Order: sequence, then C-alpha cells, then structure tokens
Amino acid sequence: MDNNQLLSLARAFETPLYVFDADAFARRLALVRSAFGPEVGLCYSIKANPFLLKCLPPTLDHLEVCSPGELTVCENAGADLTTIVFSGVNKTLESVERAMDDNVYIFTIESILHAEYIQQAAAKRNKKVPALLRLTSDNQFGMDEEDLVKLASERNKYPNIEFSGLHYFSGTLKKRTTLIGRERDKLDGLIRSVREETGMYINKI
Repeated sequence: MDNNQLLSLARAFETPLYVFDADAFARRLALVRSAFGPEVGLCYSIKANPFLLKCLPPTLDHLEVCSPGELTVCENAGADLTTIVFSGVNKTLESVERAMDDNVYIFTIESILHAEYIQQAAAKRNKKVPALLRLTSDNQFGMDEEDLVKLASERNKYPNIEFSGLHYFSGTLKKRTTLIGRERDKLDGLIRSVREETGMYINKI
C-alpha cells in the first residue's frame, strides 16, 4: 500500500485512524526468519499490537501474553492458545489456573512464588507443564541469579513443572554487537554454573 492509497483510505473514513499493512508485516517477518534460520522460533508479543492478531503470518510460532486481559484478547480473537507464552510479573494463582485451563504452551517463572503457583495449579489438574526460568536484566522483570539457582537446585519440590529453559529479555534498541556479546557470555556463564551446581541443563530459549 503506497502513500496515495493510505491518504485515500484516511479521507474515506474522515477520521484519524491506524492502517496496518499485513503484507508488509509478513514480508518483515520472513526477513527475520531468513536471518535467524529455521531453528529459532519467532514469538509475537501481543502488547505490540493486538489488532494484528487476526492477520498474523502463519510463519509465526508463538504469542506472548503478559496479563489476563491480554489472554482475553487472544480468546476473543480466536487465537491458537496452545502457542501462548504466558509471561508477566503479576501472575496470581487464579490467572495461572485460567491459562493452564486454556492449555497455553509455556509459562515463565519470574519469582519463587510463581513456581509455587504453577506447581499448585498443575498438581490440582494432574498435569506437568513446561516453564522457563526468567532471569532479570536488572529491572523488575524476572529473578536474580540467586533465586534462579535456588529454584534449579530445588526443582524436585516442583514435580509438576518441567523446567524447560531460560528466559531473558535484554531490552530494545540495542545495536552494539559488543554489548549483545557481553550479555550472551553472561548467559553462557550462568548456564554452565547452574549445570555444575545443580546438575540441571538449561536450554537457551
């Protein structure tokens, strides 16, 4: 869609509006897929724009939701709930149970309390659910290394959780490869130390 078409569309509605080019989105996603290769899954966080839920390219692997409200948006849009990564720091037992009943793909564990909620809900349903240990990047999201290692070492206390990997969000607008490299090395070091201290192998997801 070129600028003249956009202008014509805006004039037809006679009101300010947002116009989304789903084809352009699909092309951009294809470029990302090509750059990272087939072994890297692509996840779309719906807080970026929930209006695109009904026209997401089929090459997208997962959706991320961070609240019960975002889960409702996905439910109402008819999204495939089994692809959802249920993230967010404000999980309650009720929200975890609801997401579990929706058969979401995977949970993030951003505190020891989250692990307790997920374990309780999964045991009640006689399920074993996958979850990612989320490491903070010095913000309010995720756990520090001490709590993460504690959960890894005490994972037998959570028999209904499959500790499937590590979740880490470094932030946006980082273009310096040296900075990205330092974070990669930090994660590699953490993965090695967890394996050595607890015997648990962590996948990088």
